[in-house]
Amino acid sequence: MWPLLLLLIGSLYVLLCVLLHVFQPLLAGYAERKWLRNVRNVALIVAHPDDECMFFGPVIMKLAADTGCQFRVLCLSSGNSEGLGDVRKTELKNSCRILGVDPSNVMVVSHTRLPDDSLVRWDQRLVAKIILQHILAWNSDTVLTFGSYGVSGHLNHRVLYSALRYLYSGKQLPACKIEGINYCGTLIVSIVSNFEGCCAYALDDVSVVRKYLGLFDVPITYLLSRYVYVATYSEVVRIKNAMGSHRSQLVWFRKLYLAFSRYVVINGFSAIDDLTGGCDDDSEDDYFDFFSRTFLFACK
Repeated sequence: MWPLLLLLIGSLYVLLCVLLHVFQPLLAGYAERKWLRNVRNVALIVAHPDDECMFFGPVIMKLAADTGCQFRVLCLSSGNSEGLGDVRKTELKNSCRILGVDPSNVMVVSHTRLPDDSLVRWDQRLVAKIILQHILAWNSDTVLTFGSYGVSGHLNHRVLYSALRYLYSGKQLPACKIEGINYCGTLIVSIVSNFEGCCAYALDDVSVVRKYLGLFDVPITYLLSRYVYVATYSEVVRIKNAMGSHRSQLVWFRKLYLAFSRYVVINGFSAIDDLTGGCDDDSEDDYFDFFSRTFLFACK
């Protein structure tokens, strides 16, 4: 009796997963309720070339296809551990082109203190400084990166999350867009009201079992994650084609990863302010604190 009941439940669950994935376009109205809101200028922060399609493919496919959204990628290293830095930069831009991101919107940082090494923990403050510089230069209103565990525990992945958390906890990310105008030696600061500030979101880390469930993790993610992006079958094919651009990295275990990983099919995100406690605070004290720090910094 119990084996038959478990078999029935398992069969129904598998059917539900397949239906949710195959008929996702018909469920677009519901799916979009789980998407990020008011996203116009996105910065995706990754550690290495190939991170974009191995871990963030679904969200890139959805947001880059939105004509009202500018999508940029900041990669904090060239992946030069084997002396292939220039090759991997080209592979990254080709991959992003397949995913729908203009290669001109892809920035790769080559810094001697940020080596591609899973045993080296990058300097959190240096990483935070570089991220902040690009967020301000791009006027980003949305920042996406890894979660605290970095999917695989890779130290280079994990420091991206801690750097963004550091920026948020220190209230260094902009709460509004500041424009400075130098008039007769006096800095005049104006606030552009149609800019609602910059919010950061971390990719949800999951257990090893869920990590390799592929599309069978879709219902669980819809239940447990606050923001969800699911790739259609055709988008999954494009994500895998994008990974094919990284020829220097296509070893057997990555091919196996692409076949089973849920990150190729689905992305779940949590707001970093939910994880750190209140970076979306709109109190007057926080507003004037940011305003005064920006003003003083610009006057130096």
